[in-house]
Amino acid sequence: MRKLTICGQDISAFCLVLKSNPDPAERTAAHFLKRVIFKSCGVTVPISDHPGEHGILFGFRLPGDAVKWDGFRISSDADSVYLDGNLARGTLYAAYDFAERYLGYCYFTVHTERFSTEGASEVPAWLDLVENPGFEARRTTCFTQVHSAELSAHDRLNDCMPTGPAYGGGLGLTSACHSFHRYLPQEEFFADHPEYFAERNGVRTGLDEDGNPTQPCLTNPDVLRIVTERVLNELRARPDTPIVELSQGDNEEYCTCEKCASVDREEGSPSGTMLRFVNAVAERVEEEFPNVLVRTFAYWYTRVPPKITRARKNVLVRYCTMHACCRHGIDDPNCERNYGTFYPEMLEWRKRCSQMSVWDYITEWRAYIPPFPNLLSLRENIRFFKECGAIHVLCECNSQDRAGGTTPEMKAYLAARLLWNPDMSMEEYQRHIREFLEAYYGPGWEYVWQYLQLEYETTKNRHVGCMDLVDTGRFSYGHFYPAPYQEILPDNHLTELASRYGEAIDLISRAEEQAETEEQRYRLGGIRLSLDYMEICCSPHEKDKMTPEEQAIHEERVKELDRVKTARNCHYNLSTENHERR
Repeated sequence: MRKLTICGQDISAFCLVLKSNPDPAERTAAHFLKRVIFKSCGVTVPISDHPGEHGILFGFRLPGDAVKWDGFRISSDADSVYLDGNLARGTLYAAYDFAERYLGYCYFTVHTERFSTEGASEVPAWLDLVENPGFEARRTTCFTQVHSAELSAHDRLNDCMPTGPAYGGGLGLTSACHSFHRYLPQEEFFADHPEYFAERNGVRTGLDEDGNPTQPCLTNPDVLRIVTERVLNELRARPDTPIVELSQGDNEEYCTCEKCASVDREEGSPSGTMLRFVNAVAERVEEEFPNVLVRTFAYWYTRVPPKITRARKNVLVRYCTMHACCRHGIDDPNCERNYGTFYPEMLEWRKRCSQMSVWDYITEWRAYIPPFPNLLSLRENIRFFKECGAIHVLCECNSQDRAGGTTPEMKAYLAARLLWNPDMSMEEYQRHIREFLEAYYGPGWEYVWQYLQLEYETTKNRHVGCMDLVDTGRFSYGHFYPAPYQEILPDNHLTELASRYGEAIDLISRAEEQAETEEQRYRLGGIRLSLDYMEICCSPHEKDKMTPEEQAIHEERVKELDRVKTARNCHYNLSTENHERR
């Protein structure tokens, strides 16, 4: 068994010490550490509320000014170790870190933990270790994390995640967005006051062509008055609200009336009109609620920063990376799409606001299942977000769907690790990848590693966007099903990888041959599904060039693809997911 020495004493001399009335998260921390110590060292360490001669104490010390947000401190004296955070959540994170650092433990995803039963570790006396997160708010919408409080806590996600008191809770931030309609409902105001809403082509409209509310007229003083009053009333009813959301609807039906258009021209972007409006509301908010932030989007038509207006200090600008290339980092000088557009935009927004929030997209919305090579840019972008002064980051994925490229579970794990530590070196990042692959896929994991090299080699000169097309599924909207001889989009970003399907699937077959459990085979089957989808939907299959036997085999493969996709609780794309959930 593993040998753990603390302050010169064997772990068997210690107890786990809780306060007489511990926070639920502190209790979780103690029971967690007791389990890991037993699994790794074979020692049952008792839990007590009376410190003995040697103890691991939870939440007994003030962590000090060096600890930021929900960071933590691991410290020791001559006899005991102390795990502390500014919040009970930080104390829980300290317990997780202690287990990882000194016991070789890792929680990769649901049903995948690593316990180290070999080797030795020593926790020295007079230790003083502080670790802080890179961002105050850390959130993903990855399937595995939004459906597991325990995983979200281990991944140290704290914004709109399912973590209740036992796992330290969260920041209490709103998940709302596209909120203008909430404060200025078209149903309530348009009939009597069409001037409150967007003028498009000389006509005031309350709904766009899809029946969704248009944007308000942001230069109308009555709109400002109504929205401000309703925001303030909402805050008065819930004065502990840390953030109020004031953001555009999810369309580009913004107002082009003479006054709005004049401001847009002066600012060089509709973001100027938006920011002037939000600043005016935020000024009133600050008078009554000086600690509340007003959050708004830099998204779609407001993504380009204004030339003149700067966000007030209590405005949080949330920049959205939609349409950026996800294969390369935003600050990659070799990526024309990113470096020519998104990189300068984010640098300019950094100058235009005191703090930023980022909404990043880490899935392919128009084709969930096929490969989506964004693991390299994931690290580069999260580092860059920190450099831009971001304090909140959301990595958005398809939350109700298990699909998401070849290795969606690993993507979720890596995103969370980076949100905690955005300065992670490439060496450490690759270590996390290899450790996850080995734990999750079993003895054949190195073949999966080799496949990933192939995936990134064949896409290195491609732009890969979260809304880019690799197949014709989007054209069918909610009614898409792969067909044996469907139209293929030529020269898409998976074309070269699809041409090497045989090489790719052979690597996964070799990994499957080495699998030791049905669970490992099932997990490798997820990669196989991703590659089969790519081969069927991204490679041409010309019926008149196939023998009847080849046609029969291919047609059965297409049917099997749909069966496997359904059995694994996957959808083809956002449109089919929405259609099937109606």
